Amino acid sequence: MNSTEAEVGLEFNKTTPAENLPENEDVQQTLVDAINSTTFNVTFIPSTISLIKTPLATSAPTTNTTATTATMTTTTTTTTKPTTTTTTTTKPTTTTTTTTKPTTTTTTTKPTTTTTVESTVTKRLTFRSAGETFTTELLDPKSTAFINRADLLKTHLVPLFQAAFSSYRNFIVISFSNGSIINNIDLEFETASQPNNAQIRDVLVKANSTVTAFNIDITSIFVDGAQTSSGTSHTISLITAFSLILLSWLLSTQQ
Repeated sequence: MNSTEAEVGLEFNKTTPAENLPENEDVQQTLVDAINSTTFNVTFIPSTISLIKTPLATSAPTTNTTATTATMTTTTTTTTKPTTTTTTTTKPTTTTTTTTKPTTTTTTTKPTTTTTVESTVTKRLTFRSAGETFTTELLDPKSTAFINRADLLKTHLVPLFQAAFSSYRNFIVISFSNGSIINNIDLEFETASQPNNAQIRDVLVKANSTVTAFNIDITSIFVDGAQTSSGTSHTISLITAFSLILLSWLLSTQQ
């Protein structure tokens, strides 16, 4: 009679711990009990049942060519999931308050200044200082002699014209010429109330009695080329006036 050897594997739940698995003998006995309680057309020999491979401790398996073999395989898999720690950082909320200042516009109105330009008139005063010596330095406005004599005339005559006329504005020495010394001066007055030629002459006539720093020939006073005498104006040309002065000087040198 021929015999057939069968190898059967029993697989349990993979998550079942080894200590909860049935003992090897219980597995063998369960198979024997199942064979005895079941009617098959195949004849089993219970004494030939042995465990070939088991996760539990057992004695070395017995090999028999006529035995039916049961294989019990148990696989246990342990999976460890990584632990993920999530840290949530909450930033503080910053509230910014913007304050808008009102715009103030200041308008400054400057007072309007009206400048009135005064109208003036210039009169040329010429008089002779008889008996004084003329030098060529007096021809140069930058020379010491010219500057000193101009200051001398201003010092003594300007206060007199200021006192006599409220319209007086300026006193400018223009030049000196030979003939003892001929003094040429520009007098500036406010136009509306300017003095006449005779009034200007009278200031020099009065100064002749008080001024001793230089000579004033009251017979040789000209205002704008007109010679004045005793309040009467006689118009003559400057050439005629200088001719008379030159003649007077020649006559004085011959004496």
